[in-house]
Amino acid sequence: MNARFPIYAKLLFWFFVNLLVLISAGWFVLRGQLRFTIFSENTVTGRVAQVANELVKELPLAHSLAWSGVVEKYSRKYGVTFYCYDDRGRLLAGPAVPLPRMIHSRINASARRAPGPPGPGGRPPRDNNFPPEEFTPEDRPPRDFLFDAEPPEGPNPLRIDGPPAPVSRFVAESSDPHLYWVGIRIERLLEDRLPGYILTSSESSTGRGLYFDVRPFMWYGVGALALSVLIWFPFVRSLTRAVKSMRDATGRLAEGDFEARVAGGRRDELGQLGSGINRMAGRLKGYVDGQKRFLSDVAHELCAPTARLQMSVGVLEQRAPESERERLADVREEVEHMSALVHELLQFSKANIGARQTQLQPVDVLALARKAAHREGGDDGRVMIAIPEGGHVLAEPELLQRALGNLIRNAIRYAGDAGPIHVTAEPHGEELHITVSDEGPGIPEAALPKIFDPFYRLDEARTKETGGVGLGLAIVKTCVEACNGAVTATNRKPKGLAVTIALKRA
Repeated sequence: MNARFPIYAKLLFWFFVNLLVLISAGWFVLRGQLRFTIFSENTVTGRVAQVANELVKELPLAHSLAWSGVVEKYSRKYGVTFYCYDDRGRLLAGPAVPLPRMIHSRINASARRAPGPPGPGGRPPRDNNFPPEEFTPEDRPPRDFLFDAEPPEGPNPLRIDGPPAPVSRFVAESSDPHLYWVGIRIERLLEDRLPGYILTSSESSTGRGLYFDVRPFMWYGVGALALSVLIWFPFVRSLTRAVKSMRDATGRLAEGDFEARVAGGRRDELGQLGSGINRMAGRLKGYVDGQKRFLSDVAHELCAPTARLQMSVGVLEQRAPESERERLADVREEVEHMSALVHELLQFSKANIGARQTQLQPVDVLALARKAAHREGGDDGRVMIAIPEGGHVLAEPELLQRALGNLIRNAIRYAGDAGPIHVTAEPHGEELHITVSDEGPGIPEAALPKIFDPFYRLDEARTKETGGVGLGLAIVKTCVEACNGAVTATNRKPKGLAVTIALKRA
């Protein structure tokens, strides 16, 4: 019987569950990072700043009316929405959509600053004029634009009071609408004009790869999966191979093949278990072989005494008076029963000896079945053979004939009066199934698995009057298994018993 949940599948299942948990945990960690916590000030703004630098270099080269087209081009290229604002929150280029309050408050922080005193690094107050509509090539600013440096730690020496200095880079998440924002402050958006901001917004926390590119992590995950498989597979394979070897060996032991052994070589608990199975198989083989030798020796030793006893009873019956012949008939019946038992023991021992010396060859099933039926039932018509010509199986002729003969004899003995005995053969794949069936009372379902055991008898059918010592079907099983076949018994509907021999077709 195959395992419903093999260890191989269980190990792989828990491995992938473990891997899925790790991947899920990693994804939530990354998702938390992508919500602008760890990657915010480094990865996200760094990637956007590079693109923003390219954008502001390209803006002065175009007419002011074409700035929105330049911004839209970058939006299509990177899959996020770009905007260009001055630091007072006035839109210079990009979609005309209202900014969330939190974003607007960040980009116009510089407009709320109190003017600082002039000095090194100071900047004179600027007016609120909108940038000119058009630039000539001479008016175009230099192409090397710089980002503001991060605000220095500590108090700003150039500022005495007022709100904090504007942030040069920021990331934020708005709720209505739910968008992810990245802002990059440009120190000189256009020459002699106010500083400004390049903003980007996206519905995705990764910004479709601009804020954060997950593809390297996906490849890292695939690589980790492949490496995990390479690491786990040899271990899982060796483990399941050892379990399979033990399962096969114990299955063969259960079927009576005491030559089965588990492959050694392991130095763990499974190796110790395999060694224990091998020792058990060796001891069982010794016990069974000793039992068979003892049985065979006893049968041989009893042959001569029983033969002499039968001859003596026959002589006494001829010479005894009429009044004693009834008692002698009882003695003769017991002697005959003993002789039948010895004969069955001899047949059983021969079948076991033949099983160890079997050489399989193609056998004509029809010819062999006719010979067995003629020997056991004669030509009285009680045995009906319906086997197609040309059917051959791989078997040992003498053992297969002995098996068929025992089946036909049992059917005649216990169900011969109920109807004819049928011997049929049908191909099933690579096998040929030979069936001997009768129309007798059958056998209780609970007893079907036991009828092939040596000395097993059914009290309802195997009485002293009907004969039988419980070795006939055991001999059948031994002969069939010696031919690398299998034998099964089933009850027929509405009545009868069918015994099927399955052998490989030649």
